[in-house]
Amino acid sequence: MEQLPPIIELIPKIRGFWCKVVLYSLYSVLTFTPFLVGGWVGYVYNLWIGIAFFLFLTLVSGVISSKMRIASIPFEQREMSYSTMAIVKWYVAKNICLKN
Repeated sequence: MEQLPPIIELIPKIRGFWCKVVLYSLYSVLTFTPFLVGGWVGYVYNLWIGIAFFLFLTLVSGVISSKMRIASIPFEQREMSYSTMAIVKWYVAKNICLKN
């Protein structure tokens, strides 16, 4: 019996105002929180502590992004390379805005 090739799903389109608000909010939090918190801590307290906060929050952001990737991207496509925006789109479409 021949094995069929896996079906590749496209990155889902996000429709609706509130779904797009959630999409851009999650993307902004994952992307900019390490910069903002690290910069603020580095300015207020100490540059080295700010750099440490930036590196730690970048690690935390990567772990959260990885968990979102595992929770939403189909198993056959997990080895493909996706940007943070694409991972957030998959997550919002599969777990938050289910009506799409």
